[in-house]
Amino acid sequence: MGVLTGYKVVEFSHYPAGAILGMLLADQGAEVHKIEPLEGDPSRGTEAFAVWNRGKKTSLSTYSSNDIDKFTAGADVVIECLNPSEQLSLGITFESLSPSAVDKEPVVISMPSFPKGHPLEWLPAREGLIASSAGVYALNPSGDAPIPGEGPSFHELYYASTFAAMTAAPAVTAALLYRAKTGKGQQVTVPIHDAMYQGMGAALVRHSKRTHGRQEGHPVIARFYLCGDGRWINVNIAIPRFLKPFLEAVGHTDWLNHLTDNGRLRSEGTLLEEWTQKFEELWLEKTALEWENLMEELGVPGTVCRTVDEWLNEPHASESGAVIQINDPTFGMMKQPGLLVKTHGNIGQVKAPAPKMPGVD
Repeated sequence: MGVLTGYKVVEFSHYPAGAILGMLLADQGAEVHKIEPLEGDPSRGTEAFAVWNRGKKTSLSTYSSNDIDKFTAGADVVIECLNPSEQLSLGITFESLSPSAVDKEPVVISMPSFPKGHPLEWLPAREGLIASSAGVYALNPSGDAPIPGEGPSFHELYYASTFAAMTAAPAVTAALLYRAKTGKGQQVTVPIHDAMYQGMGAALVRHSKRTHGRQEGHPVIARFYLCGDGRWINVNIAIPRFLKPFLEAVGHTDWLNHLTDNGRLRSEGTLLEEWTQKFEELWLEKTALEWENLMEELGVPGTVCRTVDEWLNEPHASESGAVIQINDPTFGMMKQPGLLVKTHGNIGQVKAPAPKMPGVD
């Protein structure tokens, strides 16, 4: 069950954004048919395929115009995330998928890499290409000048594709609502590159005297500290309402005046180095988890920097359903994200693992 139960979705996608969108709709009850090329989806056999294609049915296609008409007949939603040349030759658009007399007009959602008219519109919807163009990387070390000879560092998470899918899902739902009221379908287009703009936040802000958008930090107090057990903690204690209770708890109330005189700290290099060293040495007195527990007691923001495995295995993950286990035909029991959206009264579900290759037992 789910709020999209009864809707048929047909997915033509070689890339993560289209597959993730199909997963989101399937989790909410839609019947999603993934149309793969004869040799199978390019990501088959990977963990990503197992997650992003769960709960779907699949068929193989020659990706010819005849196949397109056959598979899209009666579809409520058609997802298209293909190479630009392939999309053009197949004509998977609202105008080309005109309904028969008995069918309702479909909602066609296109997810190109870049919008029409962009100099890079010819590029495929590969995560790395779009992330590179959208500024989703860091120069090492973060916030400072790059180390000579080192290139950019990229995140492992599929930010661009996920942003686009999460933007497209409510757009599809809104289009279906509009169709329910008017009987009219429509073309919806979500360029993956453009979807990234909504995630920039303060990175888009520019100060008249700086070339970047970061706020000036405290001259001594950093965000990350190495603790006594060799692990790191992320803290946000630079402002007085957090710094004062923290210093009281660690027995250094005498540090408060020194650490809040930012002007003096910045103007005197030796003093700045002295206090920076003092503050770094303080964190070596406890383990990261001990610091996290103390921060919780004080109501001061702070958390241990956890690994991905720790994050997936913490009790909250399974108790809340944020992480579930799926018996995948390729990988066996594997952890996957649970329902990302929970609608009360008509909750969706992960219906099945990713489908096997047709014709394979």
